[in-house]
Amino acid sequence: MNDKTVRDVMLDTVLKQIDSNDPPEARETYDRLIDGGRSNSQALHLMAAALREEMDRMLKESTPFDNARYSALLKKIPSSD
Repeated sequence: MNDKTVRDVMLDTVLKQIDSNDPPEARETYDRLIDGGRSNSQALHLMAAALREEMDRMLKESTPFDNARYSALLKKIPSSD
């Protein structure tokens, strides 16, 4: 899978998380970033980077996806530049 494919899958996953409100931190983070002045594209890409970080850790350590860690990564994203 090339980087563009991975990025597209991550962005699609983040969009589904926001739409389904699962986890609720996805919608909360998106709203916080938009309210902080981020563009839609910036917000989605920042959130996808957090998702990719957790997915990379999961694969590297052969452990299940950690929702608490992912939520913590989302909360660390700065609302503005």
